[in-house]
Amino acid sequence: MEVKERQAMNKRSKGIVLAVITAVMWGIMGIFVRDLSQYQFSNIEISFFRCALAGAAYFVFLLITKPSALKINLKGLVICIAYGAVAYSISFVSYSVAVSRIPVGVATVLMFMSPIWVAILGRFMFGEKLERSKIITIFVCLIGAILVANLIGGGDIKLDAVGILAGVVNGIGVALQILLPKFFAKDYDRDTLLVYGFLGAAAVLLFGMDFSAVAGHVAAAPVGNLLWDLFGIGILCTMVANVACVKSTQYVEATTTSILSALEVVVGTLVGFLVFHEHLTILQMLGAVIIVAGAIGSEIYQPKKSGVKNAQKEVKEK
Repeated sequence: MEVKERQAMNKRSKGIVLAVITAVMWGIMGIFVRDLSQYQFSNIEISFFRCALAGAAYFVFLLITKPSALKINLKGLVICIAYGAVAYSISFVSYSVAVSRIPVGVATVLMFMSPIWVAILGRFMFGEKLERSKIITIFVCLIGAILVANLIGGGDIKLDAVGILAGVVNGIGVALQILLPKFFAKDYDRDTLLVYGFLGAAAVLLFGMDFSAVAGHVAAAPVGNLLWDLFGIGILCTMVANVACVKSTQYVEATTTSILSALEVVVGTLVGFLVFHEHLTILQMLGAVIIVAGAIGSEIYQPKKSGVKNAQKEVKEK
């Protein structure tokens, strides 16, 4: 029995590590997005390259390592494309709309409401219990995100109804990125959903592309910088990040994955401070500490029996 418990906890540890990798990759994305924005790439163009490069790279990877994951029927293909369109295309575009109409800090906090959506939807989709410790953790991390976003003491904040709605939609989209692969895991391999989801999202975003404008952006950008930025947003911050995110739900609860993703806010703040030399207030630093403490504390102080039971349940999934 001890061996099984140890194996279950090892699986859980793997899921936690994958969730943290997701947070780190998403957190550093600003480095590449800002650089591409300097060369006039639009948000839709950046989103398209994220999905197209991630889909193409993961397709090649699976073709070499797991070709069976590429086999899919028409119904499955439609489901995967719909998953990509909803979870990725709409999410990416809604975030772009949000940051263009409301302060980035507000958009970030609205995006971080995804753990709340995951907890609520996870209850209905998977029967995951809304444990008191997780509810407390979500709200503790939300308070931390508000502080990091500098929404307290940051001056007058002008809000826009469309921007707020877009931010809420983005938060739901992030939640669906975590939940839908787990929901369809009984019928479709997670890798299958990911690869065709990426490509499906790219196909949808294709309708918003102006390739003559893209050609001009490419010509204006230094080749080395452009290749590095595209590698960053497509491979590191989309393929690696989203694969790690989806794989983590194979070993831990979807709510746990979403809570640990809160570390993205901390990583993004550190990137702003270290790379872009952005000023950090005392409240922002306090918020970062609160998020880290909340995310890590939720795992450290998780009831042992509950943790082992949940881990054993997760490893039985495909």
